[in-house]
Amino acid sequence: MLTAIIYRVRRGEQAMPLVAAYDSLERLWRAPMPFLFQRRCGPEDRAIPRNYIYTCLNDALSASGLIGPAKEQLRYTPHDFRRIFVTDALRSGLPPHIAARICGHRMVDTTLGYAAIYPEDVINHHRSFIARRRSLRPSKEYREPTAQEWQDFLAHFELRKVALGVCARDFGTPCVHEHACIRCPVLRPDPEQRPRLEEIHANLLDRLQEAKQQGWLGEVAAIEASLAAAEQKLADMRDLAARHTTVHLGMPDFRTSAGRLTGSSDSG
Repeated sequence: MLTAIIYRVRRGEQAMPLVAAYDSLERLWRAPMPFLFQRRCGPEDRAIPRNYIYTCLNDALSASGLIGPAKEQLRYTPHDFRRIFVTDALRSGLPPHIAARICGHRMVDTTLGYAAIYPEDVINHHRSFIARRRSLRPSKEYREPTAQEWQDFLAHFELRKVALGVCARDFGTPCVHEHACIRCPVLRPDPEQRPRLEEIHANLLDRLQEAKQQGWLGEVAAIEASLAAAEQKLADMRDLAARHTTVHLGMPDFRTSAGRLTGSSDSG
């Protein structure tokens, strides 16, 4: 459907026409953009406004003869089709997190709110989807691990603990940075190790000065790369520390706002 619309709008050209559209919500004209829903009006191209879409939908519903439970005419908006798509996709077994990614939602709860089905239906469809996927894969992938395999799995997570934080590399993968944790992008820094990293950063500055004095250009490039990575991880540590801090707001005082004063009161 989208391919047919794009072909119609391009009219044999390679690029989409740039069209200026009026935003009725912001009450201003938007800069020319390659709108997908546009039409030819005389000598110029115009974006199809939302009111025209509403009119087309209502006309189509009137022509269909469909009515609601109270014999009222049905009304649809373009956003309703988004809900219909999510509901149908989840009923067909699409995992909720994939539907959320398609819709551009950051949280799965937002996607489930779009679906006009109960949460237990979502869970049942998701379980049936996983069962179908497992039936298509080799059975050996779902066997119980041996005692040695389980110990290797646990040992992998023990090796993740390093001085500056936790290594987040995948199970069964070697350390591609040869344990140079400062440069490694998969290191999750621990804010409590910030003094240690600041000491390493100061040491790198001393080594950089020495390398420049001695003319070790290769060493200069390597130290500068380590310095950039260390500074980035210091920034990450400061950001993580700020997220976990609490702000004491104190106790509210309602005496002024309520007009009540303590102590002696005037009589008369």
